Amino acid sequence: MNGYICQINSCALMSCVRVSCVRVLCALTIALPISIAHAHEPGAHVHGVASLAVAVDGKILTLDFSGPLDNLLGFEHVPRTAKQQAAVNNMATQLRKTAQLFAPSAAALCSSVSVKLESIVLDPKRKDEGDGHADIDGEYVLHCEHPEQLHDLELKLFDDFPNLHQMNVQVAGPRGQTSAKLSSTQRRVSW
Repeated sequence: MNGYICQINSCALMSCVRVSCVRVLCALTIALPISIAHAHEPGAHVHGVASLAVAVDGKILTLDFSGPLDNLLGFEHVPRTAKQQAAVNNMATQLRKTAQLFAPSAAALCSSVSVKLESIVLDPKRKDEGDGHADIDGEYVLHCEHPEQLHDLELKLFDDFPNLHQMNVQVAGPRGQTSAKLSSTQRRVSW
């Protein structure tokens, strides 16, 4: 399937070229992490709200999660007490359980390949940084036996993290792109 992709060059001129779906997917896969990086700019840190970028590339499903630590812990600093450290350990354990957080279309037969978590609270060598508004980032990579059957994703992490109220989701895949605002009452994005 072919389509058009347009961009504005450095001279502010718009140019459009005909490209294949695969090229569009590659461009979106590159663009989505950039848009997430912009979410870390000042003013974008909103308690109760997180973002999820979903990319489908062949048999690989990649989920990039980012949000304020307050959504998951109730605080945003390096743990200062044993109780806070226990909360961090519990959060990290929960976030590594891909199947309990994300449910792709069952017929696609997706299984977790890797989970990477990054945050100031997970690295004891890092000092408390910034303005007291720390985030957590997670990358989830899944392998899907039948990617042609992959058409939606249910977010179950609202159950484990009640301070998380909204997930802004962007999806890029072979069928195009879509976005959704999910919550504990609307947990599924379809594409």
